[in-house]
Amino acid sequence: MFILPLLISGFAYGKARTSGILPGASPKDPLTVDAKTLDFFDKEQKLIYSGDVYVVNGPSTLNASRLIIFLENKKPTGNKSSGNDRVKHIDAEGPVKLITQDQTSTGDAGSYDKAENKVYLNGNVTITQNETVITGDQAIYDVATGASSVFSDKKQNRKARCVKLDRAGFIPTRQHIGVCKVRNGVC
Repeated sequence: MFILPLLISGFAYGKARTSGILPGASPKDPLTVDAKTLDFFDKEQKLIYSGDVYVVNGPSTLNASRLIIFLENKKPTGNKSSGNDRVKHIDAEGPVKLITQDQTSTGDAGSYDKAENKVYLNGNVTITQNETVITGDQAIYDVATGASSVFSDKKQNRKARCVKLDRAGFIPTRQHIGVCKVRNGVC
């Protein structure tokens, strides 16, 4: 079992980061990865975690089968900050499960891109918050704004769906929509 803590920098490309890498985390929260195996490729600045991958970033957690972290090739400075300030991209292979304080999201794969400051969840996406369940083929979370969007795959003739469960957990009605934008858990 390998655990690698990465320290989060408060800046991403000169802009102040309003949250950590995972949704719900703060810039000061460390990113800790636990897995059965870790392979580090120095030349490519790439870490590959495999087997029961468990990531903690503040109050948020992520589970995946495999996690690939791509680092920026920066030379160390006199600062004590290291780790997360070097993370430029993360790919999670599934199934992927992301749990925040008020939401559980699942999908076949996921990724984080520092340049775009967005978290992506792809394939058979389900987001659950209280009685609201949102399904689709892709979810995009904008780290800077906190807004989420869920999209359907038009090629497969499926639609994104937002449903409200009744108190017993059943779906009383289904409302089909092409794109679902979520703010504060409301479709």
